Amino acid sequence: MRVSENFALRVHVDEVDPLRMALAVERLDYEIAVLCLELEAERLNIDDLRWLIEEIRDIREHVESVLVLPGCKLEAESAGALRRAIRRTRPLVYLLAVGGGDPKINRTAVSDTRVDLLSHPERGNPHAGLGKYEIELAREKWTYVEIDLSRLFRREGERLAWQVSRIRDLLRLRRRKRFPAAVALGARDPLELIRPKQVEDLLKLLGFEDSEVKEMCVEAPREILRWNTACKHVFTVPGVASLG
Repeated sequence: MRVSENFALRVHVDEVDPLRMALAVERLDYEIAVLCLELEAERLNIDDLRWLIEEIRDIREHVESVLVLPGCKLEAESAGALRRAIRRTRPLVYLLAVGGGDPKINRTAVSDTRVDLLSHPERGNPHAGLGKYEIELAREKWTYVEIDLSRLFRREGERLAWQVSRIRDLLRLRRRKRFPAAVALGARDPLELIRPKQVEDLLKLLGFEDSEVKEMCVEAPREILRWNTACKHVFTVPGVASLG
């Protein structure tokens, strides 16, 4: 199967029927979707991920034009709990993200090669949330720093202006330091999904160049999924031998 140029990266199904979300993704012309659960590292129940995998296997009977893959976003209070959760979840998912913000969690995430995405490292910080040490680790370990578009859709007024400012801070920092970065939809409801062309237009409004849009929306997701498939970090979805 060819690798798509339309990725719906990190679409959450914690409170939405996975089939409903997959059908919504299909209607918007995406070709690869990673459906995710958000799990707390300290109270991890691995059966939740196994449920998602079974749901996705059933989805493939109803959704023909979208390759649907399982993913996970971990939230953690301690570095130790995060490392244990990474070890248990990594073999089951094609995309493993970590919710950042706390400096020790940011640092743990970017220092572990099993983590694909560090989400919202700026959460709770008056800046991009990444220091020199974290940036060097992200570059060395090839951990992608995520730009989560859904955080724009859930804000208004001053909070929206603050979120836009943080994204632009991260973009300026990346232009200087050249660390890996990727754009994720982060949607938690079908109503939060937007078409690929709308994603492109939104990023350009935020100041992204054409080359940056392609790199973060197409090349980064492609490399994440290819890498995890090639390294056999995860099971193979029935009927899909490889990506690429």
